[in-house]
Amino acid sequence: MKLLSTLIVSATLCFSGAALAQQHHDDHGDAHNAPNSHAQPHGNPHKKGDRLASGARGDRVPDYRKHGLKAPPKGHEWRKVDNDYVLIAVTTGIISSVIAASR
Repeated sequence: MKLLSTLIVSATLCFSGAALAQQHHDDHGDAHNAPNSHAQPHGNPHKKGDRLASGARGDRVPDYRKHGLKAPPKGHEWRKVDNDYVLIAVTTGIISSVIAASR
């Protein structure tokens, strides 16, 4: 009788554990399908320290003062890329500064 009681209790515990495991819910919401938090936000794709590709360097801005920009240091120039004024090193294309264009 004691053996039968032990078996029944053991079976009950095993099956209740299996039932709980099957009822497990994902409490993380939809984190697996959520956008990557490290993804670049919509907006300014140009960042200081990045390199502008040689084919995507926009138009040179020789009249920088007219646009309210400071004089570029030696070896640098202002470029109008998309809707930004981007100060780049001429030889490498490394971005030194980014200013949103007002028009």
